[in-house]
Amino acid sequence: MRRKAAYTISILISAIMATVKPLAADLTVVYPQVKAPYNEIFEQIIRGIEHQQQDGLQLYPLDGKSPLANTAKELSRDPTNLVIALGKSGYQVAQQIQQTNSVVVSALPLQPAGIAGISLLTDPKVLFTSLKMLAPAIKKVHVVYSDSSRWLIQIAVAQAAAFGIEVIAEEVKDLKDAVKTYQDLLQNIDPASNAVWLPFDAITANEQVILPQVLELAWERNIVLFSSKPEHAKRGALFSTFPDHFELGRELVILVQQLQQGTAAATVVPLQQVQLAVNLRTAAHLGMEYKQEVLRQIPITFR
Repeated sequence: MRRKAAYTISILISAIMATVKPLAADLTVVYPQVKAPYNEIFEQIIRGIEHQQQDGLQLYPLDGKSPLANTAKELSRDPTNLVIALGKSGYQVAQQIQQTNSVVVSALPLQPAGIAGISLLTDPKVLFTSLKMLAPAIKKVHVVYSDSSRWLIQIAVAQAAAFGIEVIAEEVKDLKDAVKTYQDLLQNIDPASNAVWLPFDAITANEQVILPQVLELAWERNIVLFSSKPEHAKRGALFSTFPDHFELGRELVILVQQLQQGTAAATVVPLQQVQLAVNLRTAAHLGMEYKQEVLRQIPITFR
């Protein structure tokens, strides 16, 4: 009888469990499905997320076919579910669920817009740390920027004093204005103590017009030029930074948890998870030689 009773209870439990819906994931990652090589960025971020959040993780790829509004509606049904939204389509979903869910956004050059996230724009203090290591004689950093970069330049100005640096920032309105500003700047600054920073700015770091001109003049006058755009070190800037996507993924998990707990503000912060890239040919041209302890801190070099 006991065996029969135990068997009956087991059947009842199984029947009940079959009618219970599984709990929603503790953390959902919303990301676009893209072709190689761009998919590698999202794969690296997700690996970092998985490393930090090993349990209760659900991946939600966006195939571009299903309406994003449907995705947002599905996610918002469970307000306890934390969400990390990646890429442009992820950002669009995040905008629709930020009132119901704790959500952070990344994998974009974000600007503050009332939503939490980590921008792909490098934190100025990371750039200044690298500058002091690679060109310690620099006392003034000149930066030309447009309206879209104002928020980051304000951060840079506030951070610079801690590094013994003065940031001299000049805002321009268009490409023509930027060209003239750079010509005047690069012809008149003292290369011994002044450097030029190219921000991640569509106008003042224009690839076709601005970059070739600035690289040429900086080379001619032995001016330290560094950039927020990853590929610029390869093209001749002394250094630039590459996002460390794995570490970014880990940091996103921490941020969304802090957001849920109320210990983080719903705003965009610049990227600190980066790898330094240095052009050693440019360094040699500038008369700089680095000891092994410095070279060991440089993951990416170009010659």
